[in-house]
Amino acid sequence: MKHLRQKISAVAMGMAVLVGCCVGAPMLSANAANSYSTTIAVQTNGSALAIEPTLILEPQSFDAIDAATVRGSRPASVILTPDETMNVTLGEETLSLANAFDQHIRGKFIPVVRLDGDTVDAFIEWMNTTYTITDMMAISSDISVIEKLYADDVCYLVNTVYDLTSLDIPSDRYAMWEYVAAANKAGCNILMLDAAQENLGVAAEYISALTKVCWAYSDDTFEAVDAIAAGCYGIVADDCTTLGEALAVFNQDGFARAQYIAAHRGITAYANENSLTAIAASYSEGATHVEIDLQVTSDGKILICHNSDTNSTSDRPGFYFSSTSSERLSELTLEDYSRKYEETFPTLEEVFELMSGTDVILILELKMDGGSTVAVDELEAIRVLRDIAAQYPEMDGHWYAITFYEPYALGMRELMPEVPVGFLGAARSGKEIDEDQPAWDGGWTGMSNVSSKIAFMRKYNMVLDESYESATDSTYASYLARGYTQNTWTFQDKSHFSSRANIATSDAAEACAMYVKEIAAPDTVTAEERAAGTVTAEGITYCGWQRSITCSILPIAEEGNTLTAVLYYSETDESGLQYGIYSRVVTMTVEG
Repeated sequence: MKHLRQKISAVAMGMAVLVGCCVGAPMLSANAANSYSTTIAVQTNGSALAIEPTLILEPQSFDAIDAATVRGSRPASVILTPDETMNVTLGEETLSLANAFDQHIRGKFIPVVRLDGDTVDAFIEWMNTTYTITDMMAISSDISVIEKLYADDVCYLVNTVYDLTSLDIPSDRYAMWEYVAAANKAGCNILMLDAAQENLGVAAEYISALTKVCWAYSDDTFEAVDAIAAGCYGIVADDCTTLGEALAVFNQDGFARAQYIAAHRGITAYANENSLTAIAASYSEGATHVEIDLQVTSDGKILICHNSDTNSTSDRPGFYFSSTSSERLSELTLEDYSRKYEETFPTLEEVFELMSGTDVILILELKMDGGSTVAVDELEAIRVLRDIAAQYPEMDGHWYAITFYEPYALGMRELMPEVPVGFLGAARSGKEIDEDQPAWDGGWTGMSNVSSKIAFMRKYNMVLDESYESATDSTYASYLARGYTQNTWTFQDKSHFSSRANIATSDAAEACAMYVKEIAAPDTVTAEERAAGTVTAEGITYCGWQRSITCSILPIAEEGNTLTAVLYYSETDESGLQYGIYSRVVTMTVEG
């Protein structure tokens, strides 16, 4: 914790050198001979996807990098592998890493260096003394390499990628938790898998559900298309043709993989907010996540309620931090929807027990008396959370946290560093007000300010939970390229289906129950259907129902009577909102 606070203090005092930056920008090393602080604005490649994946090139020559600058489907990032002397060899040509950056990368692409245990120390030395590049990324299959980068006062700014391409991906998504946890603890936001793996979709879906970003390494166009359809938000290949051909398949508006829907405080259309009934209904209605709010009591318990007081949701006022859990539970009845369920405030233990065994991910908002001195220091709210979570190991990997308050972000980093924590703006906590200290090193940085926001999130190792509704395509793509998806709060209706949200928190999650979440393709297609370009398939809805749907056929390859394709389905509701979804890559036999 001491090192983290020293790091944060150093960053807060740093020079405002990034383009358009504000307080919270990184401090460049005073010892580096050269520095470069421009943040590349990533452009989208014009696909129809709501969330267009980042394209990443691992080139075979320096000429291939230069050629990529004029292609229609242009990569955002280029991977280079330096040796222990920080030289890069591609084909027959060798350049120093500095010259490779200046001659082929600078101002065009985000540089990504591939490191291992033999090269990481030399790279850290290079960044500190030779050439500090603030908009830099690194990839490694060695988690200790990633840990070293985050521990360094300059290299912690390097966004990192955990290379898991040698992993045999398990069929149980929760078996991936150990890798997500290790990445988060190391300060890493992106996990890269092999696109040829059978269970790629299982892992990509789970990694994104926990607000991390999944990249896939693809050897050919077929693998790249399937990786996009699996929901990978980064596609890596060693040539631009593979990347461009894969992206071109997705020419219809929609999501490659279904959007996640988080029920805001549970299903509140017919149940009390944050009640066990509302939370259970989230599962029944097909929500993928449920967002609930935590408060801490004077006897060290955690209850579920949005406000620090009970005025708005119960039949009597009172504050949690000055009340015991038994007083809140035995004396009060929830009444914000109605009193018919005769419920009171649930405990976090009850929520864990209720949701254990489901695939619903809990989003725990750390409210806990607004980060007051009492809640942070006296009641040790994060320690209480850690101790409760430790009693339910079966819930590991089934939840992550979001917060407005700096003390809780720091507490999670110290006590539960494996758990992702989402950034919810820049409120001042009660503790900071009491002690007359600034919150979040100066406050709100603004979505359009990519460089400052990324520098801010890196030092706290936080993911992004914030609306992109007013952001440009370049702003959106720039965050995604560096490992930050849009996990946004809070929609009042189904309009999130036209948004770029990875996780859409909704007050109307129940209205989405019958939307198609997954397409189950048939094994055969008639010659007439093939000629018409449509086929009947089964649509599996968010709540688990199946219904017949008509899908467009988007071919990838065809040989004899064997057709390889993705299917696309769209529907328009009564308000005119269009929702589109793609299938995974399928192989069908053409009959007749």
